[in-house]
Amino acid sequence: MKTIGLLPVRNEAWILPHTLASLSEFCDVILVNDQNSEDSTRDICRGFSRVQLLESSRADVCETARWALLDAARDFEGSNLLWWVDADEMVSPALFQSFLDREGHRLAPGTVIASMFYHLWGQSGRFRDDGSLYAPHWKSVGIVDDRSTDFERTSTLPLHQPRIPEHEGQVTVRSEDLRVFHLQWLISDRNQMKQAWYRCREWLDGRSSAAINSRYSITFPAPRARTSAVPPEWVAGLTFPDEAAGAKISWQERDILEWFDSRGVEFFEPLEIWHIPKLAQMFRHRTGRRPKPDRSYIPPLSHRARHFARRVVRGTRRRLFP
Repeated sequence: MKTIGLLPVRNEAWILPHTLASLSEFCDVILVNDQNSEDSTRDICRGFSRVQLLESSRADVCETARWALLDAARDFEGSNLLWWVDADEMVSPALFQSFLDREGHRLAPGTVIASMFYHLWGQSGRFRDDGSLYAPHWKSVGIVDDRSTDFERTSTLPLHQPRIPEHEGQVTVRSEDLRVFHLQWLISDRNQMKQAWYRCREWLDGRSSAAINSRYSITFPAPRARTSAVPPEWVAGLTFPDEAAGAKISWQERDILEWFDSRGVEFFEPLEIWHIPKLAQMFRHRTGRRPKPDRSYIPPLSHRARHFARRVVRGTRRRLFP
């Protein structure tokens, strides 16, 4: 059984050397589907001997790019372990090898591997650790290929499609010691532009502004979020980019600016993207006023007050009557 790393990329030079260095330590092959990158992504890939580069002449979303990766992985014979990651996700090679040594006998074809998923928060030594959706949680990141399970390949833009091809009755092996770290929140400004891109993309796809704003409201900056320290053994063998690596304009920002030019900045006014200074400044420059995003998804103040009061009462009861 080979271990095959699979990742879609587009303009990921800021992080890719670190990701590929990690994957090269435990993957027999790394399949990278490049979505028409304009930075040094492809050159970086060619510098790693275990990487096989699939080059696309167009920029698909990463979910669609995974379809081609699955097809390419099946050019290799056998029921191989497919390790699905994005460019900004890493796992310690030592922890991965320990997992295989301990659980390898359970990995029959069709078995899904779930790891604990951590969001690094503002620095490589801290992860978010609170009651939010960004707290540590289980995430499916690998599957032993049964050579038949497939993605739902619809014509609709498959944003946020599960990265593991799914079917009913799949067996999942969970390991708390197998920790995957997500670096999306490591550089806040870059991440906020990425979230704005998702909002704009869904708006162009015809989804309502209230639904979009509600869905992405959890992605607003959270500088006071509770975090915990990352134990050194969890990141053994990993290296991380510094903040300067994400300072350059991202492809998401370029896309947004092109959309502003082609559709007009006011077309995007209902979206909650104007907390990003660059975008707010552009809106004011082009319209002479401040944007008014759609906040209709937010409950009225009276409703929020009652909800807060109920939380206070429940908290008081728990303290008084544990």
